[in-house]
Amino acid sequence: MAAQLDEAEKQILGALLIDFSERQLDAQQLKKTYEGPKISDLISAICSGDDITRVDFDIALNDLVKQKLIKTGPWQPYENKPGAGFILVGGHSLKEYACLTELGYKSARQAPNRPAKSQRIVNNLHISGGQFTNLQLAAGEIITQKMQSNTGADSDILAKLIQILEKQGQVVSLEQQNELSVAIAHANEGNGKAAKTSLEKVCGSVWDSVQPVMWPILGELLKK
Repeated sequence: MAAQLDEAEKQILGALLIDFSERQLDAQQLKKTYEGPKISDLISAICSGDDITRVDFDIALNDLVKQKLIKTGPWQPYENKPGAGFILVGGHSLKEYACLTELGYKSARQAPNRPAKSQRIVNNLHISGGQFTNLQLAAGEIITQKMQSNTGADSDILAKLIQILEKQGQVVSLEQQNELSVAIAHANEGNGKAAKTSLEKVCGSVWDSVQPVMWPILGELLKK
């Protein structure tokens, strides 16, 4: 049984769980060191406020590795210099990215280990002609990914809806994000019935509890 986790450890596990779920990886990936999010992106997401410092993060990351809840990579063998008197066997992690282990996945799914605030890893991608923020990109394994473009106010609304669901302990997949974008689009078009149907589809069993908070957000769009 893993030791009780602190908030920094919970947030690292939570961010890795969101990444794992959104990329639709399977149990086989947990048996090896798959290429997860860059540690620099984890730091940007988790240390963005005043609650968790870089020191907190580094200690938490090392503790999670020691508890075998996560792995880091890529792995690099030790280099032995020609003519050295002894030979080093093994290697070390370059700590460029992090990923869940089977034990880490199970731990992250347990209610006591859910962070007070779920953090989503954001990649900033520079493309000639502009910089795009909040663009969800998959790393590592080759997967098929759908993406719906949201700009300006719509992007802010999407982020609010996702945050509400995550506070309910839900992991919002890329497919669900797209469905939320559809709901926002329907609301912008004045189609309240279609917007509510899409929103209810994403919320599922928590619809009754989140409806009083989420529906007024789209209601403002319908008024316009």
